[in-house]
Amino acid sequence: MRSRIIIASSSSQRSRLLDERGPSTGRVLVEEVVWGSRFRVHHRIADTYRAGRILPAGDAAHVHSPAGGQGMNAGILDAVALAHALGPVLDGGSTSALDAYGATRRPIAEQIVKLADRMTRIATVTPALRPLRNTVLRTITRIPAVRRDVALRLSGLLYR
Repeated sequence: MRSRIIIASSSSQRSRLLDERGPSTGRVLVEEVVWGSRFRVHHRIADTYRAGRILPAGDAAHVHSPAGGQGMNAGILDAVALAHALGPVLDGGSTSALDAYGATRRPIAEQIVKLADRMTRIATVTPALRPLRNTVLRTITRIPAVRRDVALRLSGLLYR
């Protein structure tokens, strides 16, 4: 069976990647190129979460692989924490809450970026290592404490 697919590139490298990583039920044929771009994974965290009146949050504060789907939740939690810090300042209070925002959120971003990096590396292992990876993941995810920890981290509930 052949699948018909419209993909972002007609290069032989893209077709080779589809053959290697695509459906195992048959060769995927690239018939039409509609649009193309490259996606590069970057893992970065701002050095500081406060530089005077500049207070980065979300993607401005931390960028990471989409592995684990934590980006949006982390950005929302940054915004909530920043709003809580800004409220008292806007009411004439001390600006120390703005420094506390960074002191609280940056270590969380470090954990998120570290996990996203680890998940990206695990997901992109060489084909020769995939059976070992799959066996190890199947084994450790049977442990309730591991499942709970992963669920709390990926949901962002660990950081609230």
